[in-house]
Amino acid sequence: MNDYLQAVHRLIGQLTTAEQHDVVDYYREYLLDANLETYQQAVDELGTPRSLARKILADYSIRLSEQGGDQASGRTRSSVQATKDNVKTVWLIILALLSTPITIPILLVVGALFIAFAAVLFGLAVAALAVFASIVIVGVVATIVGIVMLFQAPWTGVFYLGVGCLSLGASLLGWLVIKWLGIKLISGLSWAAKGIYDRFIPRSRAERGRKL
Repeated sequence: MNDYLQAVHRLIGQLTTAEQHDVVDYYREYLLDANLETYQQAVDELGTPRSLARKILADYSIRLSEQGGDQASGRTRSSVQATKDNVKTVWLIILALLSTPITIPILLVVGALFIAFAAVLFGLAVAALAVFASIVIVGVVATIVGIVMLFQAPWTGVFYLGVGCLSLGASLLGWLVIKWLGIKLISGLSWAAKGIYDRFIPRSRAERGRKL
């Protein structure tokens, strides 16, 4: 039993020290009360240490994202931090699902979730790169040309300066739009992942008791 709990403890290092002790103490008490003393008995009851640890990490990440910030200090998370938390939650849910014995249909759902997760991140990266590689370059070039032309043909220089400023402003607007869309897409993907996780992940009696 101790070997099992030590393995779980090593795998939940992302949690705070207090949370790690809370998890280990809970499952130690549960195994003792159930008279499950060997490593194999613990595995039969709770699953492998890796499977249990991944579900624990996913549960804590979901709880954190649902809290929406540090309620104790009255501070709320920024949109960037909330998005990072959602990305982390989706990834941990995928790992938890993949480490748990599931049927083929559910496995297909997990695969679709993973593909959607990867596609969203890749699409956002490509879109952001395309926007900045085109609009920013146009803005910089037009601005430089405008400054040079001011000394030769002032009105033409003013025109190019205007095009440059407009392009740079459009790049900023494009970034804000992409950022907003990315936040909404990742938030929606996180919501879908939580629904799949709650619906399909198998729970032992110990895990169901701990969630209450």
